[in-house]
Amino acid sequence: MADQSQVSKPMEPPKKPIISSRRKKLFTSSDLKASAIGWEIAIPIFSGPLIGFLLDRRFGTDVRWTMILMGVGLLVATYSVIKYVNQEMYKMNRELEKKKEELEKLKKGIRK
Repeated sequence: MADQSQVSKPMEPPKKPIISSRRKKLFTSSDLKASAIGWEIAIPIFSGPLIGFLLDRRFGTDVRWTMILMGVGLLVATYSVIKYVNQEMYKMNRELEKKKEELEKLKKGIRK
């Protein structure tokens, strides 16, 4: 009788690990920028009137500096949002152009 340990079995391909050995990035840089935009809005809007209030108390003016610095804070926050949206739109357009170029290459390859 043949011994079971001597019977050859077909080679099986190595199994892929269930858990990837490389750790994927938890956050990308654009994710972090998107989370920071809230602070870029909140800090100028909050700190402008706060500094204005302190200046008004110091110099005895009514609400002059509070209103001025609130406006400045709103302008700075608006500028930050516009800048962020423009950056994101530029990235999206660049990715779209790359996809269009790849599609054109594929179309040219099919026609030949």
